[in-house]
Amino acid sequence: MQIRVKLFGTLRRLSLKETPGLWEGDVPEGSTISDILSILGAGLYEANAAAINGKPCTLDAIVSENAEIIIVTPMGGG
Repeated sequence: MQIRVKLFGTLRRLSLKETPGLWEGDVPEGSTISDILSILGAGLYEANAAAINGKPCTLDAIVSENAEIIIVTPMGGG
C-alpha cells in the first residue's frame, strides 16, 4: 500500500534525495509506524512521536492506504 512519510530531525537523512524530508513508497498492508521505521532503516530509539493523518498515535499504530505519517525525533534543550 502507498504511504507518505514526513521525516523530521535526524530522520531526514532517510528521505528521498529529490524530496528532502519526505519519503513516499509502498509498504505491506498492516504495517505499523515501528515497521515503517524498520523499512526506512531507522532504530526505534530514534522516534519520539508520530501522527497519522494529523492525529497523534503510538509507534504500534497500524497505517492505512494513502496515509500521511509524521515521525519526530527526540529533542533536547538546555
